[in-house]
Amino acid sequence: MVFAIAAMILLASPARAGCNPSDIFNATKQSVSGLSDCASACATGAGCAAAAAATGILTEIAASAGQGVVNSFCSQVQGNATQILGSLQSAGGSSIGQNLLDKFADALTAVGSPATVVQCACQTEQGVGSLGSDLGQCMEDVLCWLQGVLGDSCDCERPPPAIVSCPSIDVKKCLEDHDYSGVWNPACIPSAGIVNCNPNWQQCGYEGYSPSVAKLQTPEGTLAEALPATAEGTGCYGASYCFCPVPMNPTWHQVPNPGGDLPRFMFTCDCPYDPNDPDHQTHPGALMANGISSCLCNNTNQPANFGFAPFGMCPPAACPAGQTRLGLNGACVTPCSDPSQGMAFDGSCCSPAQMSSCGQCCPPSTVPDPKSGSCVPRPQQPK
Repeated sequence: MVFAIAAMILLASPARAGCNPSDIFNATKQSVSGLSDCASACATGAGCAAAAAATGILTEIAASAGQGVVNSFCSQVQGNATQILGSLQSAGGSSIGQNLLDKFADALTAVGSPATVVQCACQTEQGVGSLGSDLGQCMEDVLCWLQGVLGDSCDCERPPPAIVSCPSIDVKKCLEDHDYSGVWNPACIPSAGIVNCNPNWQQCGYEGYSPSVAKLQTPEGTLAEALPATAEGTGCYGASYCFCPVPMNPTWHQVPNPGGDLPRFMFTCDCPYDPNDPDHQTHPGALMANGISSCLCNNTNQPANFGFAPFGMCPPAACPAGQTRLGLNGACVTPCSDPSQGMAFDGSCCSPAQMSSCGQCCPPSTVPDPKSGSCVPRPQQPK
């Protein structure tokens, strides 16, 4: 009997339609990787809080009025807070209690961009809602199968998997304190929902009697799962998870464990930070409804672009009025005052006849050389 990571457990479990590692990965990724809408909503702490509140309210509405009501509402989210609330009332009618409508209205009136907040909430709720049936049953089958292997009976119905928080630490601040893995450095101590006694995804305690952790890794990101104990008498808890998308960094951080006999590590999804690359220098913003931190660029404090980003994850801030930027990440310079002149790559201005093919203004005593692309001495006039 081998208690392995989730992918191995699932591969060894009985065949079931829609119950394999790739399906679980895709379902959970769908539910928690809405970075575009959620990152915009979480540009401010108030927006993040509103998105989380709206997600909870939509979950309550789905439970009371049906997932179809939420899906219908989410398919047409637009307008201001009043228009969005009207759409929700139209979608649900009398099946939505006034208490839920009032709570939803309170969440929306606190932010300036309610449509973005609701889109984030819809994306998160719809993904999580889909886990309650297919993925929930799949994980139930896996855990029941494992209990059967270990000789126990599966006599309880576990709840669906739940998202937990895996917030980022402030990597820059942690590095500046010269203690990236320091147990006592406040900058390096996260507050996360997935814990283990080691950073290697290994089982702690006795098989079946202790919770375990598992991961599923693909080029798109890392799915981290906390699996409950399955032996008889250990309760009927459900699995929990968070998804860390590329280019965020899935990391275990050691934290204090006063009074404990074993080390204690927390799993985090850290915002990208490279001290040598300004385009990959971000810091954590507010916690999003999908359990991970929004990542803000250090140079602009705006959300980092993790999707298609032709100008980089963290393009430089806009130039002051009246100036232009040289290249994608060059310095800001004042355009040439003489429109007949061209601007070199260093911001200097000269006649196009004096500019080399490599973008350099040749000094007066030199001329551009078309072969080398540089400047060469001006030929002497014959006497």
